[in-house]
Amino acid sequence: PGALPCGPLTGTVAAGTARYQVAIDYLTSDPVGQTDAWVAANRLPCTPGGDPAGLAGFALLRADGTDAATGAFGTVPGRSLRATYRFQFSNVNVTGGAVHVYQTPTSGDLCLAASAGGGGGAPVAGTDLRVQPCAAGSAGQRFAYRTNLTMVLVASQTPTLPLGLCLDAGTPHIGGALVRVQPCASTTLPQQQWSSNPSANLEGTGDGSTLDGFCLNVQNPGVAGSLVLLGSAAAGTCGGGYDTRQTFIPEAGVGSGAAGAATNQLVDTGQFGRCLDVPGQDVAAVALIAWPCQQAPDPAAVAWSQRWALPAVATGATSGTGLITTEPTSGRRCLRSPGSTGAGQYVTLTGCPAGAPPTELRWTVTGDTGSYATSYRITDGYGFCLAPTDPFATPPDLYPIGQQISKVVVAPCDGSTRLKWNSPANILQSSPLLDIGEK
Repeated sequence: PGALPCGPLTGTVAAGTARYQVAIDYLTSDPVGQTDAWVAANRLPCTPGGDPAGLAGFALLRADGTDAATGAFGTVPGRSLRATYRFQFSNVNVTGGAVHVYQTPTSGDLCLAASAGGGGGAPVAGTDLRVQPCAAGSAGQRFAYRTNLTMVLVASQTPTLPLGLCLDAGTPHIGGALVRVQPCASTTLPQQQWSSNPSANLEGTGDGSTLDGFCLNVQNPGVAGSLVLLGSAAAGTCGGGYDTRQTFIPEAGVGSGAAGAATNQLVDTGQFGRCLDVPGQDVAAVALIAWPCQQAPDPAAVAWSQRWALPAVATGATSGTGLITTEPTSGRRCLRSPGSTGAGQYVTLTGCPAGAPPTELRWTVTGDTGSYATSYRITDGYGFCLAPTDPFATPPDLYPIGQQISKVVVAPCDGSTRLKWNSPANILQSSPLLDIGEK
C-alpha cells in the first residue's frame, strides 16, 4: 500500500499542446454508480507525494485530456474517462455484484446478504440468507452468477473453499424453506441452481432440467433483516408481477450466468450481466433495454423477449449481414434502427418484410476480427453500433424499472466495451480496469 501514488498524475502527449491529468481516489467500498459527492465523502485521505491512509479495496481513476494549452480541466474542451480498479489481495475471484430487491418509493434499497452481522462479516456455511440495506462493496452482498446457474458469495471463495458458498434451499423444495449459503458442490446440485425468470424471480429447479415453481421470497417485504425463504407459484408468490417480495434485480457485475450465444441471447460486454430485452414483452415498446439476463435450466425455456436470431456468418468470415429477429406469439418481429440521424436514439421492433430488408432493418454482426476495437460489434445499415445508454451520463437515460437499467440505442462506433455483444468472458482479462465509461 505504501507504494500507491496519491496523484494527481499529469503530463503531455507528444509534441504540441495536448495534456492530461489523472485523479485517483482510494476507497474501501465500490464506487460504481456512486455520485462525485459520495466519492468525496468516502475516499481515504491521501497526501500528494504520499500514499493513502488505509487499506484500499478500490481505486477510482478519473482522467481528463485536452489539447487546449491553458485552462482548467473540465472547463476547456476535451474528454473525460473514468474506470474502477478493484484491488486483489489473493488469487481468488473478485468479480460479482449485489442482488437488489425490487424497490418502491417506501421500501428502501434492500439487497440479498449472507454473512455474519448481516452484510459485512466473514461468510460461514449455513448462514441464513437475509435482506439488508444495500452497501456498496459489502462482502456479504457480492454474488456472482456462474454458468451452471449457481449463485456464489464471492467473499466465500478461499484456497480452502475454492468453489465458495452457494445459495441453497435444501431438497426437495418446499414452500417456506429457508434459503442459506452452503458449500458449492463440485458436481452441480439442482438445489443450488437458480434462474432469473421473465417475472424477475430467482426460481429453482428440482431436476436440473425444468423450473419447479419455487422462488426466493422476502419473508417480511420492505423490512431490513428479514429472512429469505421459498415462495411458490401455487401460493401466488412465484411468477407474479413485480413486487418487494419476489422480485430481484441483480447488478450487471453479478454476471450473465448461462446466457450468451449458445442460448440465442445478446450479452453486453460492458454490462456483463445485461441482455438485449423487449421490456414487458411489449412489441410496441418505444425502446428496447439491457435487462438482467434471463436464465433457465433448458435454454429453450428462456422467454422470446431475450432470444434473437442473428444473420449467418459464412465459414471463414468474421461477419454476417441481415435481419435480427425475435419470435413473439403474435408473429416474427425485426430489430429496427432509428435511421441515419439516429445516434443516441432508441432501437425498436417492427414487422419483418417479405423481400430484401430496408436499410433500417439491416444489421452486420461481427465476431473476432483480430482487432479488439472492431470485434464483437453489431452495426446498423448506417454505420452506427448497437449500445446500451451510458449509466454514467449526466443525466443518465435509464429505464424507470429496476436497478440502473440502460435503454438500447445506436451510437458512433468505437472500441469501448459497451458496444460489444457476446464477446468471450475473458476478453478483458488482460486489463484489471472495470466499469470503464466516458463522460
